[in-house]
Amino acid sequence: MKIIVCVGGNKGANAARIGVRLAKQLQNNGQEVVLMAPRGKVQFSDGVCYKEYAPNTSAKTLGNNLAEQEPQLVISVMNLLLCEAAAKAKVPFIYIEHANFKEDKVVKNKKTILKKAKKVVVLTDPEQPLSKRAYAGLPVAEVINPSVWVEHYNYNKPACFKKENNVLAVLPLTQESGVELLLNSWSKLAPLHTTWHLTVAGDGVLKEKVEAFIADNRLQDSLEVVSALGDIYSLLRHADIFAYPSGADFRADMVLDAMASKLPCVAAESEHVCTLMTNGVNGLIVNEGEEEPFTQALDELMVHWGRRVEMAVEAAKLKDQYPFDNLVKVIEAEF
Repeated sequence: MKIIVCVGGNKGANAARIGVRLAKQLQNNGQEVVLMAPRGKVQFSDGVCYKEYAPNTSAKTLGNNLAEQEPQLVISVMNLLLCEAAAKAKVPFIYIEHANFKEDKVVKNKKTILKKAKKVVVLTDPEQPLSKRAYAGLPVAEVINPSVWVEHYNYNKPACFKKENNVLAVLPLTQESGVELLLNSWSKLAPLHTTWHLTVAGDGVLKEKVEAFIADNRLQDSLEVVSALGDIYSLLRHADIFAYPSGADFRADMVLDAMASKLPCVAAESEHVCTLMTNGVNGLIVNEGEEEPFTQALDELMVHWGRRVEMAVEAAKLKDQYPFDNLVKVIEAEF
């Protein structure tokens, strides 16, 4: 079967996390898969054929494009425009979104479009039951938001990992994300741990301020900022600790993915974090906005290798609690 997987998202949720892994798994299961997304939305395709289109392309033009490719199914991950295009091209489609996902621009005819779907797959979180009213009248299937995990290796590390041991943080470079707290913590830790390196994967309005902080505090050898649009999962594969200083759900999915990838996590307290983590068992939880406890927690894991290993083993159990195969099974049931 020829399947086109379309990736979208909004300012807070890049659907590449789900879309790329789903496309790869369907391809591994013997399907002919093409990955599509607006230009710049996906920076890694994991070996799947990838095609971009201009962000301002109309549904009619995309529908013509789909018709030319002759797919048997379109799977749209948080991309309503491609659902509309599939409907115009008379191609069956499945739509996937996080529960109560909101587009950057309001789509007034969203329900009208989705009533044409074979299935609307809603990714839910255990602590937030699905709003039945929001999806009334749609062919809905609920799936617990799955983990996208990678095997953890310590060789062939990306160039940004310059030291023996590595801390990874994935978060927007904004005032609310906790990035300034993370930088202040690292300025204290770096002189004490000269074999460690921090990689911050993020983009945002504070980028110049972050780069100035790194230069002013002479942290160039131990701290690097890379774009969050790149292959985050390559970074996860080679990290040793995951840091999440925000109490908000900016990139909260990454906490799940990092832990499922066998990384102990130091995180600020939030409802999402407390659902995933048991403090002192599979990670360390600190009060949001408190720099000293966050610094001490990071220091504890950097110093104690055995503690990191124990927590990593427990954290990895999340990949079985939030299996990606459940999503794949729901999709394949529509073939």
